Amino acid sequence: MWAAGRGLRLQRWCSLHGANWIVGYHAVVGALQGEPGRVEVVWVGEGVGGNRAAQVLTLARRVGVRFATVPRHELDRVAGGAAHNGFAARLAPQPLLAGEDLLSLPSPVCLVGLDGVQDPHNLGAVIRVVAGFSLGGVVVAGPHPPPLGGAAAKVAAGTLPLVRVARVGSLGDWARQAKDAGFTVLGADARGEPLPQQLPERLVLCLGGEVGLRAKTRHFLDGLVAIPLNPQVESLNLAVACGILAWEWRRRWA
Repeated sequence: MWAAGRGLRLQRWCSLHGANWIVGYHAVVGALQGEPGRVEVVWVGEGVGGNRAAQVLTLARRVGVRFATVPRHELDRVAGGAAHNGFAARLAPQPLLAGEDLLSLPSPVCLVGLDGVQDPHNLGAVIRVVAGFSLGGVVVAGPHPPPLGGAAAKVAAGTLPLVRVARVGSLGDWARQAKDAGFTVLGADARGEPLPQQLPERLVLCLGGEVGLRAKTRHFLDGLVAIPLNPQVESLNLAVACGILAWEWRRRWA
């Protein structure tokens, strides 16, 4: 059993939960390696051992982060239903960028705009795609975006520190600004056209949430693109579609 580190009092942290908790081995290691200054405490479940626990403990000690052994039910509570595998960490809030901050990135650059996405699993998976293909960042729009912690951070599997994330109220208004900044703005839609052979070096890919792209967002698009599918398959998961479209852009501008 792990001993609580640096005199940490467990009861001090039991009442802290919500959006700033990340769970899972990969998410915790990614935070300790990528943004140790944001990690406030690491929790390891009682009875968890082996190489993974040893690595988390070593990383926490190296960067001066406090850690504690906690009962599994405490991990279950802060995980909110996500699989934690015996690991969790509480982070200071991640600073979100303004939408304008991403518009000055040098070319070639591809940004992903998420319109009304509320599922944290989709957000986390898209963040992982953006990190995997070294895209410019993610713009999250809509009245009820999912928090970056919890399930989103778990699915992102430690890649959240690698990705610029901006928050805007209206993706349509931001898309208009992006066009003024020299971006081509395309929306993903099953009724769109196949991707053109030549993709612009400054591109915004807009993907809609559960109800698709909003009318205002569509108004500012330069076009709609679709992924050719088997006629018996109506659509793909949001993050899968994002990955395919992002790869098509990346391979042409690698």
